Amino acid sequence: MTSIFRLINAANIARVFRNIFKVGPITTFRYIVSDLLFDRRYQIDTINTERLDNLEIDSVNKASGTYYEGVNAYVFQKVFSGLDVVVSQSCFVDYGSGKGKAMCLAAELGFKKVIGIEFSLDLVEICQKNLEIFRQKSTSRSEFEVIHMDATEYTLPPDANVLSFFNPFNEAVTDHVIEKIMESYTQTPRTIWVVHLYPQGNQAFVKHPRFQLVRESKEGLIFRLT
Repeated sequence: MTSIFRLINAANIARVFRNIFKVGPITTFRYIVSDLLFDRRYQIDTINTERLDNLEIDSVNKASGTYYEGVNAYVFQKVFSGLDVVVSQSCFVDYGSGKGKAMCLAAELGFKKVIGIEFSLDLVEICQKNLEIFRQKSTSRSEFEVIHMDATEYTLPPDANVLSFFNPFNEAVTDHVIEKIMESYTQTPRTIWVVHLYPQGNQAFVKHPRFQLVRESKEGLIFRLT
């Protein structure tokens, strides 16, 4: 379980002030409380950020990735609970799954299968520990799979229909990931939902002609491939 003292660090303090500037003090307080309660509920550690320079990563795309920051629990629940999918029959894939925060949140929503793709071995190991604790303390029946792989090499399974991106890498890498998504879609046509939270200038899905933008909010973009 994360000690409150471990949460008081420069990175987290900077994040608090950044959120106050972007969304105001009330929403920032809601973000903080939702994350603290989530980690406390399952006695896991997903809040603290991690710089890629401090992680074991064997990938030519290391410089194209962003630092680890777990998705906010409140934001995730707000965005994903509004998707027009039957979660009990859906497969959720988190690109840049980090410590497994989004995977646990997806399991809370009831997704049948939850997959995480992560190129840092250190984060994969933390994620696996967090998922094991989550299994013991939750009532979720979701099937988990954590894959240690560069996202550009990952072949999307034919049942994957909800794809999550929390600003994991730059636009060039996203373009390669889209190619892999399109390969899977061509082989097994289906409706695929893409949620790109806080894209920060990454316009890869916006520019692609096959992805229809169906919702835009301050938290991010939702696309449909059908």
